[in-house]
Amino acid sequence: MLRTRLATAAIALPALWLIVEYLPPRLFAGFIMAVAALALLEYFAMALPGDAVERTAGVLWGLVIAGGVASRQSDLWGAGLALAVIGGLMFPLLHADDLPNAMHRLGLSLLGVLYVGFFTPHFVLLREADHDLGWRWVLFTVFAAMGSDSGGYLTGRAFGRHKLAPSISPSKTVEGALGALAGAMVIATICRLVFFAELGSSEALVLGAAISVLAQFGDLCESALKRAFGAKDSGWIIPGHGGILDRLDSLLFPVVFTYYYAVLPRA
Repeated sequence: MLRTRLATAAIALPALWLIVEYLPPRLFAGFIMAVAALALLEYFAMALPGDAVERTAGVLWGLVIAGGVASRQSDLWGAGLALAVIGGLMFPLLHADDLPNAMHRLGLSLLGVLYVGFFTPHFVLLREADHDLGWRWVLFTVFAAMGSDSGGYLTGRAFGRHKLAPSISPSKTVEGALGALAGAMVIATICRLVFFAELGSSEALVLGAAISVLAQFGDLCESALKRAFGAKDSGWIIPGHGGILDRLDSLLFPVVFTYYYAVLPRA
């Protein structure tokens, strides 16, 4: 497993850098939309495996929302959200003999279109937040989150003794969580030295720590979803990592946080 993860990282990291820094804005947005589409397919395959119509509708609604967010058209993503709520409420009417279960599926559908459809296109927003700094913010966020993941994995394997959340993710430990925090802060410092000198040293450390906390929280949230759905992985597309959603889980919360940190005025 470790060898597969390292091989995947050796290929993915340089490719990711090239995509984030050099891909034209429209192509980058298209790339992120493709990622969102795959993640939506994975989510609804786990959440609603026996409901093809509801599953398809959820993916489409999620893509409308993702397209609206990526293009900064509030009317478009608002329409997607309206469709998800109004259209979603139609399905329970078609299953009046089992309303509790139908309402449960509606909740899962709305969660999916917001969790994946609304959060994922924030990569596009963050890259476009500043012409010169946007791509740096994206790489900083992704690399810090990856540093958190790697630090937690290696530290947990070597020193993990105390379970962090055994009912959700039995393999995660307190020691691993601390290692994840350290890993993200180290990578954040390296990112500042290599390509993001605009960040102060203390700012980079604090942001690295915040990204790690959010990345670990996101990972635990997706683990909870998979456990509730009875799935080991969301998919198989990334060797050593599982599906797209298994890789996005530690990135979605951090990228949303970093975007609003970058664009909202600070005193």
